[in-house]
Amino acid sequence: MKKTVIFFLIATCFVLQANAQKETKKFSVGFGIEAGLPTGSITNTYNFGVGLTIRFSYHVGPGFVTLTTGAIGYDPKKVEGQPEKVGLQIPVRAGYKYIIQHHFFLMGEVGFSSFKTYYGSSGEVLSNTSTSATIAPSIGYQANAFEISLRYGVDLNNSSGLVGVRLGFNF
Repeated sequence: MKKTVIFFLIATCFVLQANAQKETKKFSVGFGIEAGLPTGSITNTYNFGVGLTIRFSYHVGPGFVTLTTGAIGYDPKKVEGQPEKVGLQIPVRAGYKYIIQHHFFLMGEVGFSSFKTYYGSSGEVLSNTSTSATIAPSIGYQANAFEISLRYGVDLNNSSGLVGVRLGFNF
């Protein structure tokens, strides 16, 4: 089963990469794996974050208008005497991906994030949810369907964020 899934993903990449997010293509959709290190006020609580995002892009001018959403999970640090706090961030951002030169891009996104913290107390799971305005600048490289970018997403209410890498594939 695992080999079949890997084969299907590789075959899909080869078939679709020729038309993915070309400058003449009006609309594309892509998914990406994001991973990175927490910054700001959450560095004492979490080790790293990893998640999956989906991005819709529409060609306008020298780049693409984008809409991105997904989920990013945060791995808790073990602190003696305190319950572990697993975090889940759900961002919704809109932005613009400006093509600097063939293959290279700058992108800026703004939006909001819902951050839900799960923790245990006396055998039951409790949660706390907060919402914040979010900005996410990034710089990257795109080759046909594949994209890699260095990005920094920050929640403006509590100055916490994630500095990391996004590996993406665009259809």
